[in-house]
Amino acid sequence: MKKHALFAVFALVALSGCSKSARVEAADGSREAWVTVDRLNRRTCPGERCGSVGAMFFREKATIYEDSMGWARITKVYDASCKDGISEYVDAGNARCEPANGIVNGKFAEWVSLQYLSVDRPADPAAGATGDFALISGSDDYRTYKNVFAKAAADLIASGQCTRADFEEMGGWYKSTNHRTQPIYFTYCGGMRIENRLYLDASTGRVFH
Repeated sequence: MKKHALFAVFALVALSGCSKSARVEAADGSREAWVTVDRLNRRTCPGERCGSVGAMFFREKATIYEDSMGWARITKVYDASCKDGISEYVDAGNARCEPANGIVNGKFAEWVSLQYLSVDRPADPAAGATGDFALISGSDDYRTYKNVFAKAAADLIASGQCTRADFEEMGGWYKSTNHRTQPIYFTYCGGMRIENRLYLDASTGRVFH
């Protein structure tokens, strides 16, 4: 993309399904919006029947390239990594590489439900956090698991496995893409190598390597 395309021009136009009508539109016609729910499924086509290729998180920014019938396209078209007619990117639902699933000639774009996007970024639930909560204020799903995150961080620091500096550097716990269907999060203590990675099961509070 050319540099000048990154400069925004202002426009007042309706954004169906979002909380307000005013928005900033870029030179390529795209505009920004923010996720208003804890999880927003990214799909291979505009519909609940389409495969899921992951999720966006609360307060995450989305770029809307087009919207149609209550759905927003948030990426450009890219390779679906199809093997034997199945997309390796789909982690739930329909994974077939076929036009009905939004995959045409081995390529697709991601779509999300427009009703869960807003032109205004939601308030930060970690604003004003103090103590152990401040250490994990940058965590994914902070508002859902803040108590579990803070306790796990405090226990790790008390045991000597981690330091406050580790959490200050990392900002908290982050959703593991290797455990997409489970509330598993990770952080690093003592370095950024694989052996320094710690996982946390937010449903039980268990920490493991």
